[in-house]
Amino acid sequence: MRLIISCLTLLLISTFAQADTVRETVPANKASVVGSQATILPGCLSGAAPDMKVTMAPKHGTVSFKRTSGTLNEEAGRCAGKTVKGTLVIYKPNRGYRGEDVFKIGFTMDMYVSGSAKIRNVVDKYVIKVK
Repeated sequence: MRLIISCLTLLLISTFAQADTVRETVPANKASVVGSQATILPGCLSGAAPDMKVTMAPKHGTVSFKRTSGTLNEEAGRCAGKTVKGTLVIYKPNRGYRGEDVFKIGFTMDMYVSGSAKIRNVVDKYVIKVK
């Protein structure tokens, strides 16, 4: 549960970040949460969880998504204590693989700026080091 809450804290931060390269180190032979995304509306309300898809598949593993919800911690500032819905990005390396793997995740989300809704298309690149 702490992992999900930590990931949800990341959700708030990553909602406002530009499309980026995410770098993570994960253990071999084990599925790991490597990213997350959510929409936080004005007033700290939870928006719809983004629909995510793999736009470039990893060569040495698989990617899956899990919808979840949890409570934001104090790092979320004025939104701390609020429940949000989000999507976790889970990477699982092929059995026995060690090294670097790369994949891309795309999603569309509503972005609220000055009271008007805008659609934002994002593609994040993930560089995963499997140890």
